Amino acid sequence: MYPQRDVRVRHARDLAFSLLTPEDAFELLAFEIAERAWFEQHIEARREQFYTPHGMSQHIIECLALNAQGRMSPLLIRHKGVIIGRANLHDIDQNSARVGYRLAENACGQGIAHKALNHLMKEARCIYGLDTLTATVSVDNKASQRVLEKAKFTVVDKLPTYSQVVDQRLGCVVYQCALREKVECP
Repeated sequence: MYPQRDVRVRHARDLAFSLLTPEDAFELLAFEIAERAWFEQHIEARREQFYTPHGMSQHIIECLALNAQGRMSPLLIRHKGVIIGRANLHDIDQNSARVGYRLAENACGQGIAHKALNHLMKEARCIYGLDTLTATVSVDNKASQRVLEKAKFTVVDKLPTYSQVVDQRLGCVVYQCALREKVECP
């Protein structure tokens, strides 16, 4: 139904971060379907409805409504114009937010998650004026843990059996970062 895409990225140059728009629905749906099996190995599965044109449109409307309220920043990560991932600030309040990102399988291990996290940190501090970011990561996701630790996030909590992935309950680690000490705004 949707074509498979070759999203191999040789290096993290030519990256662009952009706010999700309704016009992204078809391309984002194709991306999510192509990467579904990869994502569902690491994070909770989305409902079947998400993987339909209507479900994707609803998802985008919900994300943009939260963005209009200042509670979410839903971004797409593109390499040479092609979606290779997503990066979000969500649950934004007066001082803090949660951070999350997901990358295409072929885009992993090339510094893109690090660039996405740095982009989110700068946006959180310089645009939203936030002081603290939090991230929740599976105990098995060593790559994301390294990305967070490299950005000076520290472990603040451990959540046993927090997430349901495939048929297994996974523990997660909660990381936090104080932005005032790490991000300078222009």
